[in-house]
This record gives sequence, structure tokens and C-alpha cells, in this order.
Amino acid sequence: MLVSLNWLKEFVDIKMAPFDFGEALTMSGTKVETLTVVSENVVNIFTGQITKIEAHPNADKLTVCTVDMGTDQRVIVTAAKNVFEGAIVPVAIDGAVIANGTKIGTNDFRGLLSYGMFCSIEELGMNTDLFSKEIMEGILILPENTPLGMDARELLWLDDVIIDVELTANRSDCQSIVGIAREAAATLDLPMAEVPVYDATAESADEIADYLAVRIEDSACPRYVAKMLKVKKIEDSPLWMQKKLLNSGVRPINNIVDVTNYVMLELGQPLHAFDYHSLKSQEIVVTTTADKKMVTLDDKEREIDESMLMITNGKAPVAIAGVMGGENSEITDKTSLIVLESANFNKGSVRLTAKQLGLRTEASSRFEKGVDPELAAVAALRATQLLLDIGACDVIEGMIDVYPQVAALKKVALDVNWFNAFVGISLTVDEVSSMLTRLFFTVNKISDAVLEVEVPSYRMDIELKEDLAEEVVRIFGYDRIPGTIMGGETMVGGKTPVQKFEDSLKNILVGQGYFETLTSSFTSEKRLQGLNTQLPDNLIPLINPLGEENSIMRHTLIGHQLEVISLNYNRKNPAGCFFELSNTYRKNTKPGELPVEAKKLAISSYGSGDYFELKGVVELLLEHFGIYYPEFVAGGSDFLHPGRKAEIFANGTKLGEIGEIHPMVVKHYELPKRCYVCQLSFDELFECASLDNKFTDLPKFPASNRDLAILLKAEIPAAAIAAIIRKNSGEILESIELFDVYTGAQIPAGYKSLAYALNFRHHERTLTDNDINPVIDQILGELKQAFDAQLRE
Repeated sequence: MLVSLNWLKEFVDIKMAPFDFGEALTMSGTKVETLTVVSENVVNIFTGQITKIEAHPNADKLTVCTVDMGTDQRVIVTAAKNVFEGAIVPVAIDGAVIANGTKIGTNDFRGLLSYGMFCSIEELGMNTDLFSKEIMEGILILPENTPLGMDARELLWLDDVIIDVELTANRSDCQSIVGIAREAAATLDLPMAEVPVYDATAESADEIADYLAVRIEDSACPRYVAKMLKVKKIEDSPLWMQKKLLNSGVRPINNIVDVTNYVMLELGQPLHAFDYHSLKSQEIVVTTTADKKMVTLDDKEREIDESMLMITNGKAPVAIAGVMGGENSEITDKTSLIVLESANFNKGSVRLTAKQLGLRTEASSRFEKGVDPELAAVAALRATQLLLDIGACDVIEGMIDVYPQVAALKKVALDVNWFNAFVGISLTVDEVSSMLTRLFFTVNKISDAVLEVEVPSYRMDIELKEDLAEEVVRIFGYDRIPGTIMGGETMVGGKTPVQKFEDSLKNILVGQGYFETLTSSFTSEKRLQGLNTQLPDNLIPLINPLGEENSIMRHTLIGHQLEVISLNYNRKNPAGCFFELSNTYRKNTKPGELPVEAKKLAISSYGSGDYFELKGVVELLLEHFGIYYPEFVAGGSDFLHPGRKAEIFANGTKLGEIGEIHPMVVKHYELPKRCYVCQLSFDELFECASLDNKFTDLPKFPASNRDLAILLKAEIPAAAIAAIIRKNSGEILESIELFDVYTGAQIPAGYKSLAYALNFRHHERTLTDNDINPVIDQILGELKQAFDAQLRE
């Protein structure tokens, strides 16, 4: 929010340097972002009146002007087209400096001396964005009653300091000059001037009830105040008002509109003026409407719905409540009677409406943070008084004030002993009471240590005793709170077992040459349909997605991994190995419960190996965590190749799946012909892992090796044979390795030969044939019974 320091000084007598004031305001809790002088370079520019204009004898495009400066007259040669006799303009005299730093002196223009120059908006250093193109192209013409010889810095507030204040959402009371003035007065412990009081004696004999009635049909409008005025003339507002608006970043328009903006900036209450005759009704109804469209003051057609609160004439909308008025009731040069609206609207309603329309205004930004309902009548009367003072209107007697539920002032008890213990300082009851009084709270002492604090209606952020404690501390000074060493018990920080498990898992994969990826948690139906699978019923759609590509929460990491492969492959990277450890999401089957977040590990590769290489990396990973001899059982999801996929089990628990990507998925994602993925459940992996690994002594006794060549049917998986061998070998089997798979000559059709190298060892003695032969016989017997397998001759 932009705050004019000169305007602020009308309420608080601030005598300290602007920078020091900004520092003090920041330290008391109202953060000042920047302090900027309107036009820092400009000097020696004064007002003058053009008394005579003559053509230049030697140049068709130049004119010679005689200017009355109040104390002297001088000749100015100019090329400006908008000058005229009687015009009062800013004149840069000898030695003047304009906004860009250029020094002005006496110059010869085709044989005639010009003792200075006329100044435009840009040369004065004023905000060019707040003026029309016509004004920008010529010299600034000042009001006809402007004193001559007056310094432009003082006249136009070019020496004003603009304070950019950053407001938090809870401090809606600071959205005005008066709000910041209250903060300044409390910070500096200075008195604050009151806003001028309305004088009702100037009202006409007409009654407002003869013209208008107001009805509220929606609780999103707690209060609606209306005044009516007869327009005397619509013209530019006075210069004193315009410069305050300009220095607050608001463009002057005309005296009616400028007053509404002025009061909004001064008090923080948005106002709106309707052309009474354009309303075509003697009634204003605040309600929702079935109308689908309306044209707003910015000449744009807006789509509206029944969720938006509207100001209507009983039949059609004439304004979007708290956001912007309608074109069908705007003030024009022909307006003779106006309805001045000063209403209060629910901040949630205004925020949603502004968001739906994509329309954020000065009014909506204030209502979104919350506006004090008690301010509505004050602002209406303040605007009425200003319109009277500048001679713009006559006032119709009376005021409509529809206020169904008057809010009671909040009262909060504050125990000073509790406060001192809570903050860690020691203040007396009187000191705390004094600081709260400085902040415009009404304080009553109800016991030796307890204060009853009545909260002003505009302080809607104060609810608890903790809020009051913060108010006292910010006036006391955060920098004055003594520093103390943190007390209580301390603990040694460290990572949890799960975090250590994650780190170890990632280190292994990085060590194997895999790159970690980080992809979005959002996905789309198109991306999931490309995985050659039906969409599950437990997907979680996003209410307000960032486009169709990010419309649902992902339930698998595979789609994003394939996109990473596709991106690298299409960027001509010949090979790549990737992994990601992230959450997936699905709906909870229990009603009312939050969605289920399941962490998954996805591993993928292309161009640098085959299925068995990825399988080896997975086995290495599992073995590192004490998961030995996992089972790879044929099967898996439809995004995997039907003949090259497997589900991974450990001790009967399914850990995940692995395989080559299905050709249809390869085509959809524009992948290389062969790429491989594995997806594991992190939770299942962690549960099955053995994290307490213990070292054993090196063996003291030799091992005994045996080779077994088993003849069996071709469809029986080797993993099943290895499982039976391990099951029947007891504790003396040290290792097992499949070293040969043979089909062909000497092997019957439909059969295969699997050759295993078995390594037996006992830790306490040397094994003999009497120890090993029974084990071999037991293995062969089990194989015969389970698979009709036999020892190959």
C-alpha cells in the first residue's frame, strides 16, 4: 500500500526524518518496504500565468509567451500547442533542474531569448501512468485559482515521500491513511487528529425515503448505507485532492469519483456512486441473481453466476458487490442525482467472486482482508461532507442504514503476570495499560494484575490474550526483549531409521550409475491411459488443476519415469539409468479419511543393458538390506511386456514388479525399442529389510563343492529349483549358483538341463561325505516329488 507522508502528517505531527520514521514504523510491526521522494531532482520551478501569446517571427512552430511570475514577468519561447492566454503553468526559471537532472538556463530560439521553459508532467517527475495521453503530450495546465510564483514542489507535493507499506492479511485496519496514522501515533506516542465531522445542517428538505429503499437478502452483506445527493456540477476535483490521489497511485477522474476514491484511501471504506435515474428503480436489493452476464465500468462483459453477490435494482444487477460497478449505472456528465453506496461485504464472498471473474480492484483488495462494518456510516458522511465542501453536490436529507445484526465490541482479559511470563520481560500493570491505550484500546483494571481490554471494532484481528500480548510487545520493542539461552532438555539430533534407509538406498543406486529424478506429483488421464492399463477407481482428481496435464494425483511413478526416458532418448542421449523415490496417492476406502500416500521406488534404464542387468541391480539392492533369495514370479502389470515381466516376492510379501516395457507403451511414449523398469513398494521393502547386519568371523574350515545337473520340464522356472535346494540343505549350504542351462542333443524334447554349483561349509568342523550325501539325496527326492525332476546321467 502506498502512503503519502504529507497526507499522513495531517493526522500525526511527524517531525523526524522520513527514513527514521520508516525504521520506527517497521520496528513496531508495520513493515515499510521503500521510501521514495516523488520528484527528488526538481528545483526552481514556480507557477506563472501566461498573459500574452505571440507568434515567433522566425519559426512557424514556436510561440512567444509573456509570463507573469507574481514578482516579475519574463518571456518564454515554447513549441507547446495547449498553451493559451490566462493559463497558469509550471515555469522552470534560470538555474532550475527538471526531473531527469537537466539544468535549465536562458536559451536563444531563432534570435529570441527564452528565460526558462514550461514544464510537462514528465519534466516535473510525476507518475506518467496516472495521466491521459492528451495531458502527457502538452504542458501541465494548473487550476485557474493557483497562486502565482508558488514553488511547484510545494504546490504539487513533489517533495512528498511515498511510503510503500507491506500489510499482512490480518491487518485490514491499516488499509488507509487513518489506519497508518493510528500506527504512527502509537509508535511515536503522539496525539492523532480526528477526521472532520459531518455537518447535517446543510441538508435539503427533501427526504431520502421519498427516492429510495434498500433491502438485503443475503447475509454476505452485513450492512448497507446509502446517501443521496443532487449534482451541481461534474468537473475536475480540486488540486489539493488530486495530488493526494496521485501520490497514492490513483488517477483523478472527476469530482464525484475522486471523492469516493479519496475516502477509500483516507478511511479504508470502499464507496460507489450510482446514477440514480440509470437505476430505473426506487429500490436497491442486495442479493444473488439469475442473470448470466453484465457489463462492468471497464466496458467488459462479465460472466456471473448465482454464487456471486450483486447489487441490483430489484430486477437486474447494477454492480458486483465489493468488486466493481456496472456500466448501466455509471456517473456521466448528464448525472443529476447520485446514490452514494457505503456497504460492508463478507470477505470470503468478495474474494471468491473476484477470483472467479479474474477481476481485482482497489475495493475488492480491501474487502478481501475485511472491512469494519462500523466504518460504513462514517465513510458515507465523510464523502458527503467532501462533496459539499468542493461544491459538487447538494445533500438530500436522511440516510438509509440497513444493519440487521449490530456487532458487539469484543472484550479480552489480560493477566499482566501471565503476560510477563509469556514474553519473558517484566512490565507493570500501568505500563501495559499505557501501551494498549496508545494503540486505541479501552482498558479497565479489574484486579491488581488483570486488565479488561475493549477492542475497537476495526481491530478484527484481536481475539485472544496472546494477540494483546503481541500488541504490547511491538510497542515495547522487540529489540528491547533481553536475549536468553534456551532452557529445557536438549536432545542430540539425527535421522530416523526410515531416513537412513532412504539415504542408503539412494547411495547404492547412485553407486551403480543411476541418476535420481524428481518429477511432479500431478499427472493426467492421457498419461495413465498410455500405460496400456485401465484407469483405477481410486484416482484423486484436483479441484483446481494447473491444466489438463496436471489434473489428477499420480498413483504410480512409471508414467513419469517413461517420460524421463523419452526426453533423454529424443535428445539423442544413447543410454540412461534413472530412479525416483516419491509418494503416490490414492483415495482412502474409509469415508472421511485423508487420501493414502504410498511411497514407491521406481528404477528404469535403456540402452545400457537388458532385463537381467536391471534384475541384478535389484537383487544387489535387496541383498544389501538383508533380503536374500527373492522370488521373481512370472506376471505383472499390463504396461510390461507379457513374456518379459515378473513380480518380486520376499518371504511371501510382494515387493513390486520388474520387466521390459510393452511395445504399445513404447509407441505411445516415443521410447527406445527396449527399456526396462522396476517399481518397488518402499514400505514393504523397509518392513522386509534386516537393518541389524552383523559381521561373522572368516571361516576356519574348508568348503566342499558339489555340482548337480538336473533334468526337468522346460516350463519349470529355475528359481523354484533353487528354492527347494536351499530348503533341504539346512545350515551347511553356503552358496548356490546356476552355471549352465542346456537344451538340445541328449536332452528330450520339452525338457532342459540346469546345472548348479553347490558350496557346503560347516563353521565348526570339516564336512565329510557322510554329512553331504544325505543332503544331496534329500534334495533329489524333493525335486523328484515336486517336479518329477531327476539327476542327469
